[in-house]
Amino acid sequence: MELSLSDNKKFLVVDGCTELEYEQLKSSLTKKIEGWRFHPLVKKKIWDGNISFIKRNKIPSGLWKEVVDICKEYDLPLSINGVTEIFDTDIEEAKFREWVDDFFANHPDIKPREYQVDAAFKILKYRRCLAELATSAGKTLISFMVVAYLMEKLEKKKILFIVPNVQLVLQATGDFEQYNYKSRVQLKVQQIYSGVKIRKSSNIVIGTYQSLVKKEADYFEQFDVVMVDETHKAKAASIQKITDKCWHCDYRFGLSGTIPKRGTVDRLTLMSAMGPLVTQVRAAQLQEEGHISNCKVIQLQMEYATDEQKDAFWQLSRNYVDRKNLFSLEQNFINQSDKRLDFISKVIGKTNSNSLVLFHKIAYGEKIYNKLREITDKKIYYVDGTISKDIREEFKQRMEKGEDIIIVASYGTFSTGISINKIHNIFFAESFKSEVIIRQSIGRGLRKHHSKSHVKIYDFVDDFRYTNDGTEWMNYVYRHGIERRKIYKEQKFPCEVQTIRY
Repeated sequence: MELSLSDNKKFLVVDGCTELEYEQLKSSLTKKIEGWRFHPLVKKKIWDGNISFIKRNKIPSGLWKEVVDICKEYDLPLSINGVTEIFDTDIEEAKFREWVDDFFANHPDIKPREYQVDAAFKILKYRRCLAELATSAGKTLISFMVVAYLMEKLEKKKILFIVPNVQLVLQATGDFEQYNYKSRVQLKVQQIYSGVKIRKSSNIVIGTYQSLVKKEADYFEQFDVVMVDETHKAKAASIQKITDKCWHCDYRFGLSGTIPKRGTVDRLTLMSAMGPLVTQVRAAQLQEEGHISNCKVIQLQMEYATDEQKDAFWQLSRNYVDRKNLFSLEQNFINQSDKRLDFISKVIGKTNSNSLVLFHKIAYGEKIYNKLREITDKKIYYVDGTISKDIREEFKQRMEKGEDIIIVASYGTFSTGISINKIHNIFFAESFKSEVIIRQSIGRGLRKHHSKSHVKIYDFVDDFRYTNDGTEWMNYVYRHGIERRKIYKEQKFPCEVQTIRY
């Protein structure tokens, strides 16, 4: 199989292969979207739920390593002409390490860890790539090392750093100033977010997705390098618009605490935009090395549905028409259950120390918040997308300084990009199975603090299992709970399962 890099470096073009080789490659680069069975177009039989990453003999160049791996797996011959133009083959690891040692030699506070130096080197080597770095791995320091090296040694003139929210704009700016001891590298930082005036003279721009997406394509022509923080969100259309406008950048890399699993549409989408995953630092490694708090998961399997209610769900599962809507019906039943609300609220209210309660649906989040206010005198704060960033920041600070604080927040606002050291408990109030959400949410509690030895995760599972004629039927959210348990095991988080009849 012969492929070549297109002139604009956007694609790998299939120049020659057998029909069998092409079909194998196409099959491996075609994946179903998550939850495809429930997609309206699939239900209407208009679409099969597949997305192919090879079209008209063209493959996104970011997938070059994926193509290499596929050909190795199926023993297919492969030649890719020009692929070395995508990544840097000249940078020497030993010289980079010497530079790091020299740069931080006299810094009073910062000495990069071994895995941080290794991650920064691999990003520089591959130029267009992804890095998976667990919460508290030091993403900003790794980014700074890359930036400082690019500016000092490779003389890059203008760098764009894209982050999810205003808090991270401010945090990254402050961290860069701290790491740049005695201003060794002349950093002129411009912050871009709502209400901030444009600074014309700058060599680093740190801005939010929301503000940068509004910029015209020619605005991005000034940049040599683009970095994307929390890059797992790059599958969103708005973020893809930005990365598409930065295609000319020789250095384009993404950082995330959670890269989607191998073989998924989301993972291939990320790699298409940024490049291959070249380095991973997992929470388990950081725990073993003592950099983050330990984690204990308590999965509470709640049996509160009556036998009649369980039988009703089972009957619906046997009918094809009803089965298509069964997940929604199950969710509605869960969210309307007073028994469930009563139980989880009592568990949350009686748990000591600071707690973060995460929910999906606003209506249910409000129910939890109001119920907690009825049963406990603790200070309780509510956050969803309508709550301003300033108020969210105020709530965070109150938790950092206070005791027995409860924040009830949506996954969308508090599962990523939020840093609170003094979280002792995290409650998953609604069911889900997304590995990205799980790992990002747990990461909110892994930062070390003198007031805790570990963080506790309370995972509520709704158990409607029903046995009829010797056959056991399992409801959707129960199966989601099993999937989460697998993720906990993969991440080496101890998980205790308790059955609660209520």
